[in-house]
Amino acid sequence: MGKLELEELRKRKRDEVVKLIEVADLTRQVAEAVERGDSVAAQMLLGEREQPVRELSEMEESVRAYVMERPETEAIRLQELLRGGEAESEDEKLLVEQVGQFRRILASVRALDEQLSVRLAGDRSIYKKYRS
Repeated sequence: MGKLELEELRKRKRDEVVKLIEVADLTRQVAEAVERGDSVAAQMLLGEREQPVRELSEMEESVRAYVMERPETEAIRLQELLRGGEAESEDEKLLVEQVGQFRRILASVRALDEQLSVRLAGDRSIYKKYRS
């Protein structure tokens, strides 16, 4: 697999990290609004969060499509790296680090989103619904 393919994936994952940071910030603002009891601001911020979440989803789909366009052995290796597999070169290590950063941020956003959902929707929360 070439250095250019790894650089392209790293760039795409970096863009995803930037978008996810935007989602994280909006999620944090929603949590602050809920904490203050400001339901108008919370609803407005939830609406604002929809667009970057959609964009992030499109970016992730673009990464999947890019990987699937690669030759089979290369696509398999890239999938391993995108799942946090062990790097075999410095270029792969940079990609795996980018993936790790994305996963850490995503985990914190999901945790905060779950807290918000449970607080706002109680037993109707999607997190409660699918865990039962």
